[in-house]
Amino acid sequence: MLYLIGLGLADDDITVKALRAMKKCDAIYCEFYTNKWMGDLKKLEKNVKKEINILPRENVESDFLIKEAQKKDVALLVSGDPLTATTHFELVLQARLKGIGCEIVHAPSIYTAVADTGLQLYKFGRTTTLVYQEKNFLPSSPYDVVAMNKSIGLHTLVLLDVKKKKQMTLKDALNLLLKIESEKKKHVISKQTNVLACCRLGGKDAVIKYDTVENIIKDRSVQKTPAVLVITGTLNFKEEEALDLWK
Repeated sequence: MLYLIGLGLADDDITVKALRAMKKCDAIYCEFYTNKWMGDLKKLEKNVKKEINILPRENVESDFLIKEAQKKDVALLVSGDPLTATTHFELVLQARLKGIGCEIVHAPSIYTAVADTGLQLYKFGRTTTLVYQEKNFLPSSPYDVVAMNKSIGLHTLVLLDVKKKKQMTLKDALNLLLKIESEKKKHVISKQTNVLACCRLGGKDAVIKYDTVENIIKDRSVQKTPAVLVITGTLNFKEEEALDLWK
């Protein structure tokens, strides 16, 4: 049996259903390469009275978990909701094709927590992930996604890159977008553009700021991670009223 379990955004998000599933398992694994978790893994181990092993990306994306689930009850713990990354549904698909039982335990994720800003979820367009610049390559597809969403009045949720020992800050993200703007010149973003900076949504120390790109880059209070950036599309009067809370 394979359990795919969402941890939510922080410690208190773990559901009773998730805890019950973990206590049934012979082995519990987790992965944090798709996203970091604001909870305490040691605290969770004490709660379920079992060891939790962190799996590297290569193990998650191989047949390791499928082989384990053929012999015993196994859980993979994922930050946020377990099906926000396509990697995890591939595990579900392979398990079911091989006749292995599979249970999915959902949890809060950034896709719903972003509604804390007051922006209406149905007005978000395609989500994009901004990644670090490589030696001679700066991926510009996130910029193109923002441009496409803005052209039809939709907001853009911009997820930020996660490396093994490094998480992109909002300062890094905005500087990258400005660099792409200087090359593409589609007038998608400038230092005077108002954006929403969201740090550690779902945590007790969450911070939301609505300000110009220039001011967000300078603002030390919004450089904590994990963070996301929201670039707004056309705002209705209720959204404008909500954004006044974060100015």
